[in-house]
Amino acid sequence: MNGLTALSFDVGEHAQLIESFTPDIAYFMETLSSGNGPNRAPGDVKPSWKWSTALAAHPRLSMRTEYRQALSQVNYYMEQHGSRYGFLLTDRELVVFRRVDDDGNLELAPAIPWVRGGTDEEPQL
Repeated sequence: MNGLTALSFDVGEHAQLIESFTPDIAYFMETLSSGNGPNRAPGDVKPSWKWSTALAAHPRLSMRTEYRQALSQVNYYMEQHGSRYGFLLTDRELVVFRRVDDDGNLELAPAIPWVRGGTDEEPQL
């Protein structure tokens, strides 16, 4: 595939388990047997009442803490697997992010809402 790696995705247990921590979703090399390869893009699924990008600026500290905790959780999975990318998925939005260093700093892409549309000529996520 011209230097590209074919990936498959499934539940987190299909990638290598490290210290019994399991993300909800795993992207892994399809050429490796289940549970033996690193998770190339760990992801977690949360209900929108528990996590959303709007919580980053919530007036209550506990809600802002919950927002950061979910990011920290996926960041930990990314660190374990040496992954550069991860994501959080809710029933309202998808947020993809990138590890920028080993100090826990993440670069978040703009949230993609599920209501986003498009046309047959120009589809959008």
